[in-house]
Amino acid sequence: MQHTANIQPSAHRYLNMLNSYQEELLFRLETLVNIDSGSGNIEGVNQIMGYLSQWLEQLGFTVTLHETTNLGDNLVARRKGQGSARIMLVGHVDTVYGRGAASTHPFTVRDGLAYGPGVIDMKSGVVMCLYSLKTLFETDFDQFGELCIVFNNDEEIGSLESAALLREIARDMDIGLVLESSRAAEIVTRARKGADKYVLEVLGIPAHSGAEPYKGRSAVIELAHKMIAIHHLNMLSPGITCNVTRLSSSEALNIIPEMARCHISVRALDQRGLDLAAKALEEIVAGHAIPDTRATLTRNPGRRPYQATPELQRLIDFAKVEGADLGLHVSAEGKGGVSDANTLMEVGTPALDSLGPIGGGMHDLNREYLRIDSLPLRGALLAGLIEHICKAW
Repeated sequence: MQHTANIQPSAHRYLNMLNSYQEELLFRLETLVNIDSGSGNIEGVNQIMGYLSQWLEQLGFTVTLHETTNLGDNLVARRKGQGSARIMLVGHVDTVYGRGAASTHPFTVRDGLAYGPGVIDMKSGVVMCLYSLKTLFETDFDQFGELCIVFNNDEEIGSLESAALLREIARDMDIGLVLESSRAAEIVTRARKGADKYVLEVLGIPAHSGAEPYKGRSAVIELAHKMIAIHHLNMLSPGITCNVTRLSSSEALNIIPEMARCHISVRALDQRGLDLAAKALEEIVAGHAIPDTRATLTRNPGRRPYQATPELQRLIDFAKVEGADLGLHVSAEGKGGVSDANTLMEVGTPALDSLGPIGGGMHDLNREYLRIDSLPLRGALLAGLIEHICKAW
């Protein structure tokens, strides 16, 4: 990137335009929110991708749909410009909600807030992105080398199938901009924890729970001891969290349970923390409180953690300049949650995250909300940031 001292901010120039698009934007957002698109809902995901393909083609993008077997399509849209910077914009259309959520909790607006499944995580970020680009194109801005948009179908379950596509594209891009939401208009994300998932399974000895329980060795009780020990790992080191997220066992009501299983989510600020947690979990599994029980632990590595690099810090500085043009004092924070920014950073593409609109209540169907007034403001920030990057490249 070049020296940027003489680049004038442009975000404020786009604000009035985005305000004028608000009614149309909300109509399109309502269309998407009222389609069930939980991870694995192929019909709903593909219906949304159909709308997005149409809208992106109207903006001059060439759209390609990448079909998957179990999760629906991923969308890649490209548009060439006259500059040199290759910018990748990333969002997802899947939600955490099951079928019927859009019927029981349809898109509604009350007191300046919009509600509905996926309204902030992250369908509003996806639609906002389109209108930020619309403002750029309607001012004849074409100083980018290429804009590449990737909307994927499985972020909520770890981008299990789309990660390879994201990595492949990111390796040919200079910059990543991720459209996850933010908790405040001034906040972007500079770092994210990494995540590993584990399955812990305990095998005991079954016995009749009434006639001869003393002959049994309860897998459930052994697992309970281990879960308490796992909970205490939250004090292992700053920034490391270990949480049991799901439980199951053999279900016969009159038998001392032979099998018990739990899933574990581990988050850490860096790879050392993830490996430290792995070692501690292995030590817990190696011991036992109930004699004659056995345990196995399976580690499933997830997204890798990242901290701000000098290249990412430069993007943050650009965002601060453009934010000031909107009266915002932009700052960057680290987050415990993961996103597709982790994947982009993993392959060396600097990715600034949380550039979407403002809201909260994510993953709670009764509380998830979007602050409507944040759409033009954050949309202008995104448009200004894209222009700034292109002029600095």
